[in-house]
Order: sequence, then structure tokens, then C-alpha cells
Amino acid sequence: MLACQRWLRPQNVNFLRLSSETLRRLAVYPCTRNISLSVARSHGASMRAWVINRYGTNDELALMENHPAPSVNHAHEVLVKVHAASLNPLDISMRGGYGAGVLRLRRDPRTLLQRGTEFPLVLGRDVSGVALECGSGVTHVQAGNEVWASIPPWQQGSFAECVLLNGSDVSLKPKALSHVEAASIPYVAATAWSALVTTGGLHSENCSKKRILVHGASGGIGTFSIQLLKAWGGHVTATCFKDGLGLVKELGADDVIDCSTTDAASQLRTRQKFDLILDNVGGETDSWAMDLLKPWAGSKFVTLVSPLLRNTDSLGLVDGVLQSGMTLHDKAIRSLVNGVFYRWAFYVPDGVALDRIGQLVSSGKIRPVVEATYPFSQVPEAFRKVETGQARGKTVITVATEEAESSSSTRHTDGHTLTSTTHDTDVPHTHTAKHTASPVAEEKTHATQTHTPSPVMVAAVMAVEGLTVEAVEEGRVETGPAFAEGSEHPGAQGIEAESAEMAQGTVTESVEMAQAEAESAEMVQCIEAESEEIAQGSVAQAAEMAAQAAEMAQGSVAQPVEMAQGSVAQAADMAQAAEMAQGSVAQAAEMAAKAADMAQAAEMAQGSAAQAAVGTQMTETVDTGHR
Repeated sequence: MLACQRWLRPQNVNFLRLSSETLRRLAVYPCTRNISLSVARSHGASMRAWVINRYGTNDELALMENHPAPSVNHAHEVLVKVHAASLNPLDISMRGGYGAGVLRLRRDPRTLLQRGTEFPLVLGRDVSGVALECGSGVTHVQAGNEVWASIPPWQQGSFAECVLLNGSDVSLKPKALSHVEAASIPYVAATAWSALVTTGGLHSENCSKKRILVHGASGGIGTFSIQLLKAWGGHVTATCFKDGLGLVKELGADDVIDCSTTDAASQLRTRQKFDLILDNVGGETDSWAMDLLKPWAGSKFVTLVSPLLRNTDSLGLVDGVLQSGMTLHDKAIRSLVNGVFYRWAFYVPDGVALDRIGQLVSSGKIRPVVEATYPFSQVPEAFRKVETGQARGKTVITVATEEAESSSSTRHTDGHTLTSTTHDTDVPHTHTAKHTASPVAEEKTHATQTHTPSPVMVAAVMAVEGLTVEAVEEGRVETGPAFAEGSEHPGAQGIEAESAEMAQGTVTESVEMAQAEAESAEMVQCIEAESEEIAQGSVAQAAEMAAQAAEMAQGSVAQPVEMAQGSVAQAADMAQAAEMAQGSVAQAAEMAAKAADMAQAAEMAQGSAAQAAVGTQMTETVDTGHR
């Protein structure tokens, strides 16, 4: 059971802030493979998609007519037919290689040093469409539901006819929105939710007492943030250029400042201080905006423009992360000294947050802001439009038209086979989820007297309706009465013999296909086992390298410390020697003084002896004279 928790999302490790619904979605889908037969897996179905085969300019965008179509292979996955997708500034940056190293590590750590493994790369971070197929672990969405989702940048994007998503990222689309309108919301909603709620600590209960500044408010994230904060009752001050003033005021901003004609910083200093600042611009904003926050009141400066990915692109993964960590630490400490908090915020996919946002959309408190719409054939033109900057809402790509949607929902009857359909907009090979009885079966079930057919007849009916034996085995088709006795359907009397022959052939083919699928599943399991062994070996090797690096680092740190300790000891010895030398000099001076005194005494004694000798001699002379 614990081994099955490998689907737990690593970026959602803060369980204290996750709802029970989020944990239920993430918890954990059994690690089983969906082995239903489908044309996508059996015959290598393809789809149309806009891809890049290397990083660069807009010229690298190419339309592939035969891009491999994804398929559901795990219990936590959802296959979505794309009806609309939207373009974000992140797509422009990723086209040029922004964050390539970090995203490559997130996709597969084993390919970190192998450049180009992500190509052909499909861009697009928003999707609105119809769920074609769901893994067995996905319970909140069913095949045939209209859904919307934001797509993490480490996954293949939505500028294609189909996209494979993680079930925890998918939410039911609000019925009040069209696919074009819905596609404009998910990515900016998830990003704004991460900044305002997860990082900023705002929610519907405390926002009414807060003053919030949204810097750069006319773009996708800014327009959504204004609506979310106003829905929660917050006071919103917004900054934007002149041509976005009308839109920002219309969305409900309480105070709007024109950045094109005046100095925003000087005008904002005349306002009351703020509880939270959301920065969508970056640059030198934090140098003047920190003074606009209420000190020692839990105020936060939250920016969505961090240097992390730029540093890893220019300095490498390790040096870039270290440099970014030092930058964040320095700014956080300096702001904390002034009584405010400095935070970086990042996009985090969250299907449960989309559920709550969908409720606000359905109630009319949040509406989509679509600036421009382009057909699927004009994706490069949409890129050029967004690349000019100063967005006034979202740019949306229509992949399937409304006519294609209705045609797709009525013409496809098999939820587990991929069929080719021709529409005016070249809609892809698609699945549908709803099973409908064939006209033959409907006519044969109108009689009141029925009987339970034999397995051969069941197989015959399945062959006529285009179903497979596997559908019955998995319980997707009931084996109830299919023919009525005394049916007046033309040719009903002679159909049983012909159907028996068809059923036998179908059963034989189904058995062979089931055997082939079992062999394929066994091979896949072997490959997965080998992959897991390789991954475990890589993890063990990485752990060993990390341990060696830690040991080297400890040695590197210990050696200078030891040298420093030795130097201190030597210095202490030298000081002691100097002290002893000073003592020796003092003793020598004292002894010299004593020696001088003794010499003086000796000299005096010699003088006294000489005088005594002279006196003795004089005495002897005197005595001799007397004699």
C-alpha cells in the first residue's frame, strides 16, 4: 500500500494547507495499468499538434500532422480531447529554453545530463475540453464530462488535439462557460491562488479586512486576482498602463494608478499602507514597495517574478539554486528587520482550487477576460501577439469548434476505441465515453417476451454493434436480453447462424488479442521492474555521491578549523614564550643589577684593602723609624 503512494504529488507536501478533497485525490491511486484494448495502443494513433524541436524563436514552431496520440496507461490519468487552449507569457519563455534544466530534472532525473530528451515539446498551459478516458483511480471525473485544467510546465501541453493529464489537476468545467471562456482561466487561477492563498495567507474569511496592492493588474493573473479579492471583500489597489485602466476599473478595483504617466511609487506613498502586495512585474519593485507595507502587522510582499530559473539557466542547477537561495535569504532577513515578510510564489497545479473557483464563476463573481481568439492553424500568430507584451486579458486558441463538439458527442458510441472522424476543423481521432445501443438492438428489445441468449448470440450481438469481448469482461456492457422472440425485424430468422460464425471468429480474434495484450502487459511489467531497479540504483548512487560530497565538505570545513585551532595554539605558545622571555629579561636585569652592586662592593672592598695595606705599610715605616 505504501509502495503505491508514488503518485503523491511532491509539490503538495504542505499537508497542513491541503484540503481533505485534495488529499483524497492525491492519495493514492493504485499502481495498476489500464489494459483495455484500444486503437491508440494497438495501432499507434496520431494527432495534430504544434511542437518545437529545439529552443529558439517563433520560427521553431511546427505543426505535426502525425504526432503520437497519448493514451491512459495508469490509474491516475485522464485523457482529454482539447476544445480550447490559451497562451501565457510562460509559453513564450519556454519556447526560448527558460527553465529547461529544472524542468528536465522534474520530468525524469535520469535524463538531467541528456539535453534534448524533451523534444518534440508541446506548449500550452491551459485546457478546456471533454474527458475521453479516465483511469480506474479517478472518481471525481467520468468519461464524457466537460473538464478544465492547468497543465504543469514539465508535462506536454495543450496545443494539440488531445492531452494526457493527472487526475488531481482536472476539475469539472463550469456549465456557464464556453470552452473558449473556460480555457482563459485555469493557469492564471492556479498561479494567483498559490500567491494569494497558499503564500499570502488570504482566504474568504479574513480578506474583507485587508488592503491589497496588485502591481501589474491588467494581465491574466492581475485581472483574475482583482476579481478573486473583490469576491472575498478585500480592498484592491491596482497599477497598470493607461490602456488597461478601463478594464481594471470595470473588474472592481477600488483604486487604480496609471504607471505610464506618473511615478507609481510616489503616488502609492500617499495612500494608506497595505497588508499584502502582489508583484506581477518584478525588476526593482521590491526596492520601493517594501516601505508601503504595514510594519509589524504580518504584512507580506509576494512576487511571482523570482530569479530561480534564470539563475539555473545561466549558472547551472547547483550554483543557480545556491545563488537564488542566498538572494532569497538576504532579502527575507532585511525585510524581517523592518517588520514585514518577503516571499516568492510559484505556480502549483490544484484541481480542488479549480473546483472552488468554478463555484465563484458559476455564481457570477468571477468572469473570464478574453482579449483575442485564434484558430488552431494560427498558433504562431498568437505567439507573436502575446510576445508584444502589455496584455489586456488572455489569448485563446480554438482547437475544436462547437459543431465539432456536438458531432463528436453524437457520432462516437464506443468509449474505449479510437475512431477517425472528419470535421470542418479537422478534429482528431477521439474516444467518447457514452455507450448507446445500436438501432438493431433497439428494435429487437421492444417485444414483451424475451429470453436470455446464449454466449454465442451475445458475442454475435457484440460483433454487430462493434463491441469487443473485453467490454463484457470488464463490465462495461451488460449481457442482458438482446433479442425478443417473434421479432419482426427483417432477416431476424436467418441472422443466428450467420451471427454464430461471426461470433466464433470474433471470440478467436479476441482471445488472440487478449493473449497478445497479456504478453505486452508482461513485457511492460518487466520493463517497469527494470526501470525501477535502474531508478533505485541511480538513487543509491546519488545518495552515495551526496554522502561523499558531505564527507568532503566536512573535511573541507574541518581542515580550516583544525588549521585555525593550530594557529591559535601556536599563537598561544608564542605569547607564552614571549612572556617567559620578558620574565627572563627581567630576571637578567635584576641579576645584572645585583652583579653591579657586588662589583661595586668588591671594588670598595679592594679600595678598603688597598687603604689598609697602605696604612699597614705606613705603620711599618713609622715603626722602623722609631727604631
